[in-house]
Amino acid sequence: MVDLIPVVDILAQKKGKYKEAHLILFEKCNMSCSFCHQDHDSRVGMSGEEILLKVKRLTDSTPGDLPYVVNFTGGELFSDDIPDGMFDHYLEAGKRVLDHFTEVKLVWGTNLAYENINRVMRLIALLREYAPGRIIDLATSYDPAGRFDKNNRQMFLRNLHLLQNYIDTVNVVITKQNIQSFLEGKEGKEMQWMCENFTVYFDHYIPSTMYEYIQPDEDMISDLYLLLNEKYPNSLPVRDWRENLFNETTCRSTKIVNKDNIVSTCWSEAGKNAILDEAEGLAAKAKAEMAFIEKYNCLACEYYGRCGLRCFLHHSFIADGLSSDCRIKEMFDRIVKQD
Repeated sequence: MVDLIPVVDILAQKKGKYKEAHLILFEKCNMSCSFCHQDHDSRVGMSGEEILLKVKRLTDSTPGDLPYVVNFTGGELFSDDIPDGMFDHYLEAGKRVLDHFTEVKLVWGTNLAYENINRVMRLIALLREYAPGRIIDLATSYDPAGRFDKNNRQMFLRNLHLLQNYIDTVNVVITKQNIQSFLEGKEGKEMQWMCENFTVYFDHYIPSTMYEYIQPDEDMISDLYLLLNEKYPNSLPVRDWRENLFNETTCRSTKIVNKDNIVSTCWSEAGKNAILDEAEGLAAKAKAEMAFIEKYNCLACEYYGRCGLRCFLHHSFIADGLSSDCRIKEMFDRIVKQD
């Protein structure tokens, strides 16, 4: 039985204004990224009724007066084999989220690997028209290793240009393989353009059954950030680390409504010791936070205010006996104190 007694949230001031939710509408996808744990052949959740039930699960379990970032994700919601009628349900789902929350950012995750972009533009345009002044955008991911073949990479880059006014963020997943591509200069010449035209954010990989193969150690992560600081200084989070004395934590205690309509936390996405219960997931996360900051003595660090403290989920995957020296602190010495 998990201990659900509330603990003092010593990171409360670092967690920022916005909470975050992911509505995983279904897992069916037109790509097979090597680092993705989802079942790309699954059709669970692929109906308008089930999609709207997921929205209801979110709104029923979440006070509307809390500021939220709500992410609609798949799978791939916009692939060419998705029927046009599904977009009517997407529109209704988006409207219901906008109606429920007083302050919300609505984000639609997509891999951009499809031909029919007109209906995607129409969806975002209609939602922006429905809720003027609200932030309603697409977010996508560029990963030089493990994501693209030649054809869908070309399609991605074409759509990135065509949908530029609808896209805010381009994420890069921090895997061993992606880091190696950057360290070897094989990330692609388009990266410079992306950093100049979008918010490019290097995001932590959520542990899965392939954790040992994909998750980099802190030395690799540090080497990546040092390279980004020199080569792509406008990328995040390194720009914020360099320019801001205070930054929020990377982790937002993300609420998940998964394909089976179960409300949980990001712990449910882990391939090891997954927790399919929101309260138990939050309790486990609080325990991991404490273990992490005690291990690295974060509260006494001169960079505590700047540091995002990374994804706490990884801490539960670190074997006992590893060094307590924080490699990221050494990285900050070089980034922040550079001439």
